[in-house]
Amino acid sequence: MTGRSYWVWATIAGLSMTPNLILGPSVAVGLGIKEQLSPWLLLPVVTVFGYCEGLLLAWLAGKSLRISALNQYLNRIRTPRSVELARRWGVWGGLTLGCAVVGQEPILVALRWLGVDMRRIWWPLAISNAFFAWLFYVLGRITLEQLTKL
Repeated sequence: MTGRSYWVWATIAGLSMTPNLILGPSVAVGLGIKEQLSPWLLLPVVTVFGYCEGLLLAWLAGKSLRISALNQYLNRIRTPRSVELARRWGVWGGLTLGCAVVGQEPILVALRWLGVDMRRIWWPLAISNAFFAWLFYVLGRITLEQLTKL
């Protein structure tokens, strides 16, 4: 491995840990495609680093509830409608459809602030990160093929 490839992998790992709204994981996958990295290495790296970032963010969101001013504010804005929405769609709905719409970070914070326990987040978060890494790869490949045909 050359020094350049270390920087490429470090950049992919760092981008995988940036918010989805800043296009972090999708740009990480795009960089991997540009560098012609094997998807069998690229996708697990993007998935694992995105998963670790999500777990850290969810843990921090849970710890933030110890701030009394924030907790009081959340108690005022936590409506029966929002609690029912979180109960109905749950963790799986949030980390699939919600991640597709706004990214995983706002969904994780909202789930934790609505009282969802960390134990209910682990598996859906892992599967969501793996699915979206794969989706970004497929879309990147299709786009690249379409651009080469122009």
